[in-house]
Amino acid sequence: MTSRRLSYVIAALLAVILFGAITVILPRGLAGARLDLTQDKLYSISPSTERVLGDLDDPITVTYFFSQSVARDYPQIFTYGRRIRDLLAEYEALSDGKIRLEVIEPEPFSESEDSAVAAGLQGVPTNSGEQIYMGLVARDLTDRMALVPFFNQDRATFLEYDLTKLIASIAQPDKPALTLLTSLPMIPGQFGGFGAPARPGWAIHEQLTQLFDLGTLDADFTHIPQPTDILLIVHPPELSPRQLYAIDQFVLAGGRAVIFVDPLSEAVANARLPSAAPESSSLDPLFGAWGVDLIDDRVVADVDLAQRVNMGDGGPRAIKDFALWLAARAENTATDDPVTANLEQINLASSGALLPIEGSSVHFEPLLQSSAVSALLDKGVARGMPDPDHIMRMIEPTGERYTLIARLNGDGISAFPDGPPPPEDNGEAETDRPAEDEPPHLARSKGPINVIVGADSDLFDDRFWVQVQDFFGERIHVPVADNANLVINAIDQLSGSDALIALRGRGVTQRPFDRVEDIRRAAESRFRMEEERLQAELAQTEARLADLQTAPLEGELMFSSEQDVEIQRFRDHMLEIRKELRTVQRNLIEDITALGARLALLNIALMPALLIVAALGLAIWRRKRSEWARQLQRSAP
Repeated sequence: MTSRRLSYVIAALLAVILFGAITVILPRGLAGARLDLTQDKLYSISPSTERVLGDLDDPITVTYFFSQSVARDYPQIFTYGRRIRDLLAEYEALSDGKIRLEVIEPEPFSESEDSAVAAGLQGVPTNSGEQIYMGLVARDLTDRMALVPFFNQDRATFLEYDLTKLIASIAQPDKPALTLLTSLPMIPGQFGGFGAPARPGWAIHEQLTQLFDLGTLDADFTHIPQPTDILLIVHPPELSPRQLYAIDQFVLAGGRAVIFVDPLSEAVANARLPSAAPESSSLDPLFGAWGVDLIDDRVVADVDLAQRVNMGDGGPRAIKDFALWLAARAENTATDDPVTANLEQINLASSGALLPIEGSSVHFEPLLQSSAVSALLDKGVARGMPDPDHIMRMIEPTGERYTLIARLNGDGISAFPDGPPPPEDNGEAETDRPAEDEPPHLARSKGPINVIVGADSDLFDDRFWVQVQDFFGERIHVPVADNANLVINAIDQLSGSDALIALRGRGVTQRPFDRVEDIRRAAESRFRMEEERLQAELAQTEARLADLQTAPLEGELMFSSEQDVEIQRFRDHMLEIRKELRTVQRNLIEDITALGARLALLNIALMPALLIVAALGLAIWRRKRSEWARQLQRSAP
């Protein structure tokens, strides 16, 4: 065999080996490799999930029921179902054998379908009469079980969080003990009244029940029950000195607390709750001892963070910026703090402001602040539903960023330096525990206190952060803001658990374009000035017209011809102003719509245009290169 033929044989063998490596070995080696280019890495396993999986002590069997054959006719469900399966496979691969995945396709009228139904899974009927199952059941060795009846696509961006939370709930049966004190109807059945339907409770209460060992304080409490890892206080009722003392000593003894008070609870102020609930709340004198001051007679109004609201009752509806309802964004948070890191939007309503007290030994760290285009307004303007334009005119920005939520950490002192207060004159018992069980009075904290304080309680209210949907008889909560994430992050972080914090910041369904919002606000501000001028002119014209129509000239029974002409002139002028107002409002809508259309066109057409230009450039370059090659050949000797 000649050397040339041998080289050909060797090259052919190498080609076969390379082909085999590429087609057989390489795919297996890169089976789990993916490139996730999404901004929030929604398709990547986060370090938090890896930490939860790494901490598993006992194996967990995850059985995923997916009607793949039936779902093929429904591309969105089919794609989502496969994504769930792939993500579960990654969980299994990362768990070091602690997660065992079973994938079952429940055929109609089969034992597998009976198993799915018996486990509590929900089948969704199709047009053909068949059922689509897309849920899972997880069990540990002790038969402790958790399930997802059906994976609703509305929570697609929360998929990893939901799966990891489910696994953690089985692996960690001892949940942190959370004790709740509130005057708001967060708890199901609260304030239902005799003969009235029971209230369902707020969505955040349901989440707290799932994640923590949740208990509540009775109205007449005189001590914090044990075990209590975290004390959650949300718009508390008026507390007696003995009750304030119990909270004071709990915090000084090392207890952690998450507290949300409010200078004006909109749920109470707008008569959505029984009159027994207080309109405002505070924890003075505890706040003073902890180095924080609540401005309790003012609320924060913010031009830059104003929420978009629908206005109009019985007349034309309009969408306006309401500066008392804030939609705080990531840039308003402490991005380096685990409580607020990765959160996209937090909605508040009629929030107060927190200030640090100079000279306090407790460190005051802002977690959430207003923008610099904000001001403090008297809280009375927030009652009812004030005119958003009127609120905007009242704002005179101070340039200060007001603190809405803060972390308190450091050596604290008691708000009761002389010891426990005496019992109330109303016969309040000195204590509901034997005297020998009473701990000694603490004048100073045993170590640094750890408290998170917020100046708004309305952020717990469903209407400000969640949409509730009925899905085949099941209440599905679809978050539109990170309010619950913020609260749960705070409780998790103070309880020493941070495994799920990164996951909770990845599932907001609303993501406004910052540049679009800036342009929209600038356009609206420009049109608002013109609208206000026309409104003022219209008011003057209507007042003048009313004066003219009140009575004829003195001594006459009928209007004179001059008065008739004047009245008609003012009527025409009034109609012209109203026409201009409609034009101004229409121009605003058209400007925003045109901006959206330009952006859509840019996103749709830009990439194809760039590809076309690149292809044309490549074609021209190849043609030129061929011409140069021919010229070189002709010029060669």
